[in-house]
Amino acid sequence: MSIRPALFAAVSWVCLAVAACSPGTAQIGDGPPPDNEPVVNGPDGYAELTWPEQQPTTHYTLPSGTLVTKVGGRTRDRHAREMPPKGDPMGGDNYMTFAAHYFERRTHDITIYDNPNPDPKKPGTRILTLVVRPQWWLYGTNFRGGYIGRRGEEPYLPMSVALYGDNGGMKQLPPGTLLKDQELKTPISNYDALPDNNSPSTYRDLNRPLADGEFVLVKQITRSPALNRELRVGDLYEFELGIFLDGTKGDELGRFNYYSDALVYRVGSPGIVPWYRGPCCDAPAIPWDSTPIPDSALAGGKLMTLQENTSGFPHISFMQASLNITGRNIQAFTEGRRLIHTSFFTGGHHEPGNPPVTAAMNKAGPRFQQASCIDCHVNNGKSSPALNTPLSTMVVLTADVDATGKLVPDSRFGGHLWQGVVNDGRTQYDGRNAVLKVTSYREIPGKYPDGTAYTLQEPIYSLTDRMGQALELPARMSVHTAPHMVGMGLLEAVPEKQLKALAEASQHDPDGAVGKLQLIPDPRSPSATRVGRFGWRGTASTVEEQVSGALNNDMGVTTSMFPTHNCSLAKDDVDCRNANSTTPEISNENVRLIVDYTSLLAVPPQRHFPGQQPLRNYAVDFGELVQDPDQSRLEAELAKMREDEAAERQLQERVAAGSVLFTQARCNACHVATLTTGTAHRYAELREQSIHPYTDLLLHDMGPELGDNYPQGVATGQEWRTAPLWSLGLLEHTNPGARFLHDGRARTIEEAILWHGGQGRASRDRFKAMSKEERGKLIDFVNSL
Repeated sequence: MSIRPALFAAVSWVCLAVAACSPGTAQIGDGPPPDNEPVVNGPDGYAELTWPEQQPTTHYTLPSGTLVTKVGGRTRDRHAREMPPKGDPMGGDNYMTFAAHYFERRTHDITIYDNPNPDPKKPGTRILTLVVRPQWWLYGTNFRGGYIGRRGEEPYLPMSVALYGDNGGMKQLPPGTLLKDQELKTPISNYDALPDNNSPSTYRDLNRPLADGEFVLVKQITRSPALNRELRVGDLYEFELGIFLDGTKGDELGRFNYYSDALVYRVGSPGIVPWYRGPCCDAPAIPWDSTPIPDSALAGGKLMTLQENTSGFPHISFMQASLNITGRNIQAFTEGRRLIHTSFFTGGHHEPGNPPVTAAMNKAGPRFQQASCIDCHVNNGKSSPALNTPLSTMVVLTADVDATGKLVPDSRFGGHLWQGVVNDGRTQYDGRNAVLKVTSYREIPGKYPDGTAYTLQEPIYSLTDRMGQALELPARMSVHTAPHMVGMGLLEAVPEKQLKALAEASQHDPDGAVGKLQLIPDPRSPSATRVGRFGWRGTASTVEEQVSGALNNDMGVTTSMFPTHNCSLAKDDVDCRNANSTTPEISNENVRLIVDYTSLLAVPPQRHFPGQQPLRNYAVDFGELVQDPDQSRLEAELAKMREDEAAERQLQERVAAGSVLFTQARCNACHVATLTTGTAHRYAELREQSIHPYTDLLLHDMGPELGDNYPQGVATGQEWRTAPLWSLGLLEHTNPGARFLHDGRARTIEEAILWHGGQGRASRDRFKAMSKEERGKLIDFVNSL
């Protein structure tokens, strides 16, 4: 590899500092800086992250007193409360899925203007004006507003999962009336005179995008159908759009009829409210009404927490944008998602019906683990080792030591083992330089003080060449799983001063759980030091660094940040060195799209909070059961619902008790429940959010049991960054059979706790001293996060 010798000597101790799906720094300093401003360390010995390019705020008040909320949206396959067909839990269209062509013509920008009603006869009432700027022409747009779920004369049951009091259309502004970044004067005085958005055109050129202000829809709202009165401050108003794409029907346009996001707005308070389904059948006015998720369960804060998963597809919960994503970012989010799902060999998309990305063709390799991001991060979740299977969805770091004991590149493999083989039906791409497998586990028996037995597993590895011949393991090696992806932008937005304060406070921890900042060179300005926060040892400081490193180290795709292949560190890898070129294999624009997507992935809310209802595929249409002469079917369904509700209440009590036990065990000494993001991040959605990731992002010594011989940055082989716990319990859905800890040795959360040593030993011992019932409650709490 072409790396400046003096630079290598200066930073060789961190050149191999690579974590699962995170950057190798063998090319430190090679990439051009993102701007001309020099990066200089501050008085604390590191440079704080700054974002010269800051997007405008999305919730604000105009001089007139009008409240403004700006969000983005996308097309949806079904309604938010609509579950899969009975007996087919993975079948049918679903609210959470991304239909073919989702990145083309299928996003929109929404602005909500919230005004006092100027009518003197209606004091204290409000008017909402919705402005929708679609990416493409629409016709017959259906506005559904004010969810009611049942009609007044019907039984107190959810008679329809998509019954709204207003089921009308939208008006269309004259072309050029409202341009980008202009504000609409609201309420609209001549609203009733505006034309309806009804008729489709006879022809649309699919290659000509909308011009600025050419097609803008509006809807003015004055009443709450649920309350049967004028809107007032504090009212919740739920709405969704029925979307019909204009243009000639066919494969190029794709499906034309869709639903959209179910958004809930609280009158008088800017922002979309993360919501859950309220009670069903205890005679509420509105069954399964949209109800604000309590603040304690807003894992990603008020702006970056998903609504409750009401549609029964938890396996793709990690793939969603927040309902507060801005209109300026929603299209970039979908295009970034497209790249995450793209093979960098074939350009093909992992989901059928989507056109290939020609710019991604033949970019991966020559050494690689997988050809697309989604192959390691299945459903944006984590990877896990499988017995006697090449560890091609994980990261295996390799190194040697020189005469002075410092880490240097492994002469055989460089900094990594690459084990990828991809077949596209015609061509086989072989990116392997060796094959590492877990061939067995060393069983470690143990007992709780109450006599309950347990068994831990420590992996035993074997290494072979591509032909299956046994090889000696590298002198230094560290095996890492790919972590789940949600919330990364929020963690990037936490100010360094807050992490430093946590590290300083930990110096006085009664259990000796003393954390420290990971400090690493800035990949573009290596004389500057950054605080690491991503990867198992915090070896990336930004989402961009994490993304660029993963493209290079896991897929063999170079970027401007890491413009040469990391595999060329290996002494004999001539093919890899020959593959280096003067031009990065992926453009800055496409890297930015992946960063947009990764940064803005929303965090699912904590589950099993008080008041949450059980989610089960009840009858989609209770009307059929109500009208059935044989009422036994309805009674059986209601009895099952009552049974589920009782079980859910019991689980909520266990989770609440487990939260107390978690604190009593002092797990929160490292797994800090709440962090607060700063005020100056690039993305407005990430600013000033109180989040609950359950991490301090610091390095902690976890003892020799979890240690390896691969120090990274300022971390020893026994030190690991505190892993965030948010969404941990959803891994059983996103990645069935998921294993835990850095190398996937723990089969369960319980085993992961029992592996804690070093600074985690005291908390582990308190957990072990609990009764079996108490241990179960603590685990239920962790699973709810």
